[in-house]
Amino acid sequence: MKCAAHRPRGGMSMVEIMIGVIILALILIPSLNVIISETKTVTATRDHTQASFFAQQILEAARACPFDLLDADQYNTDENTKKKTFEYALNTNDEIRKGTINGITYEVKQPKIKFAADKSDASNRPNMVYLSFRVEYKGQDTKTHTLDVFTAISKRQ
Repeated sequence: MKCAAHRPRGGMSMVEIMIGVIILALILIPSLNVIISETKTVTATRDHTQASFFAQQILEAARACPFDLLDADQYNTDENTKKKTFEYALNTNDEIRKGTINGITYEVKQPKIKFAADKSDASNRPNMVYLSFRVEYKGQDTKTHTLDVFTAISKRQ
């Protein structure tokens, strides 16, 4: 007859359970770190892509503006005309220079519009302007990010 103390048990020992939990933790923790890191990367990429869409809207507005009303510096003596220029609006009008997409505010900073020719020679009418600006935004990661934009706009004949 067998003694009850020597009967084999069908369960697992505490040591076996602890080894299983340790192996599971060694697999899950790095996997979760990768998932979290990739989620942050996707979010940052989305925010940057939206900044480029906002910059594209500014560029389209500049191209839609009459060529003679792009640069404000040429109208330093005529304040009324200067206030109608795209450069003046980009510096002062929050409806143009700020935009919110998915809860993130994108803002145009340091806009510069310069003629590609010497403006001091009145006979030499420029046919191209250089436009540059910076889009600043605070992303989902609460850090400030920037996107620098440079282009040239030519006068349509």
